[in-house]
Amino acid sequence: MRQVNRSSKARATLAGICVLVLAGCGGQSPLKDMQDAMTKMSEKEALFEKEQDTLQRYEKKEQQLYSKMVQTTKDHTKTVSSYSDQALASATKREEHLKTEKDSMDQSKKEFQSVKESAGRIKDAALKDQADQTVKLIEKRYASYDQLYREYQKALKLDQLLYQSLKKKDKGYEDLKSKLKTVNRSYSKVRKESKKFNQYTDQLNEHKKALYKAADKEAKNS
Repeated sequence: MRQVNRSSKARATLAGICVLVLAGCGGQSPLKDMQDAMTKMSEKEALFEKEQDTLQRYEKKEQQLYSKMVQTTKDHTKTVSSYSDQALASATKREEHLKTEKDSMDQSKKEFQSVKESAGRIKDAALKDQADQTVKLIEKRYASYDQLYREYQKALKLDQLLYQSLKKKDKGYEDLKSKLKTVNRSYSKVRKESKKFNQYTDQLNEHKKALYKAADKEAKNS
């Protein structure tokens, strides 16, 4: 059928690093507030990582069922129908877990407002520039996820249509071939967006490290 390579490293938690680096800063500085908010963002995305693993398990299950469906002869329509029903049930489960994943990211977005507000209160020019760059990168990452979510939703719906069509006794080879091609094309977009999202995540990790390193240096010099 199709191999789906979803994001496997969508979140990077730097809470431990943040605490160590800012230990000497004292008080609740804007940068410390920003660090706290980013830690909460990461915590809100804990379910996000879990749901990705669950989605991949259901995808693998459906791929196996699809293989069985196309290998079953026309004389065993009841068997094909049974496989199709199982695949449709799995796809429905995916919809549920996708919603949970999206809700997790939406909760993370709410914490992001505190990150922006804290970044806006930083006075040191160099630190503020780094903080602002981090904010912009977080915004790009969220936008990337939203696009990934939309593409995955489309791909999932196409899967469901494919499974439904396999239940029909009069299904034609060309029609199935066309549907499968559409499904594969859709998942190609999913993989593209997943790769982009991962890249933003990796870049964000680097920005966080640089920001906290600069804060540590500033604290030692003060």
